[in-house]
Amino acid sequence: MKTCIAVVLLLFGGICFAQAAPAAGPQTAAAYPESEAQAAWRGLAAGYVRKALKDQKLDRDRTLNARADVVMAAVGAAVAAIDPRFAKDSWKVILIDDFGYGAAAFPGETIIVDATFLRTLQLNDDELALILSHEAAHVLAGHASVKLSFMANYLGKEKVPTAYTALLEFLSKDAYATAYRPTARLQEREADRIGAAIFFATGYDSQRALGVFDKLEYLETREDQPDPDSHDAATVRKQAISAVLADLQRFHASRHPGPR
Repeated sequence: MKTCIAVVLLLFGGICFAQAAPAAGPQTAAAYPESEAQAAWRGLAAGYVRKALKDQKLDRDRTLNARADVVMAAVGAAVAAIDPRFAKDSWKVILIDDFGYGAAAFPGETIIVDATFLRTLQLNDDELALILSHEAAHVLAGHASVKLSFMANYLGKEKVPTAYTALLEFLSKDAYATAYRPTARLQEREADRIGAAIFFATGYDSQRALGVFDKLEYLETREDQPDPDSHDAATVRKQAISAVLADLQRFHASRHPGPR
């Protein structure tokens, strides 16, 4: 299984990284030390949690939190099995009511999920595993650091001398997110593909998990929904992830005949 997933990570991850480099600009090296970039993002995650505590938005449903913890543990174990950098790490999932994003991943192996989003879509464990796998893939691929390097290249590092100032500046204006969107879309596609590989390693049911995209497609058709973000349309994502999962299943079956 580990070899199977590693092959897919190399195939899909390498292709998407190669595509993302031009969109991010000529700068190829990270603009800030990895430890500094991670600290900036961890600080942002901690800020979201502090605000949720203050506003009494941390979800208190013990059953729902327990479900999320179990799924997160499975996803974290899958990541550790295919990437030795995360072998000793413990992943956390935090549910916040009305967070404003369906889910967001932060270095430090923390994923924040909008509990309202989870309830509205009535996500089963398989669907939640796919979402958490996608978010974990962002961490695995180092996308957060790329965003900060983009800001250093876009504005000039003299204007954002630290990772923290780059992050604050990015969050201050919608125009930066718009400029970053071509790179963000490539990152989302990469996270879908790597996330599919992570999900496959969890052992959750892929057919049940893919139902999340039917639910997302319904949300996309609602007139009160905002303009599309950096993700592809739900139907496109479903097809892409289905293809990765099918390739993985065939690869695994060719080396391990019989029931999975």
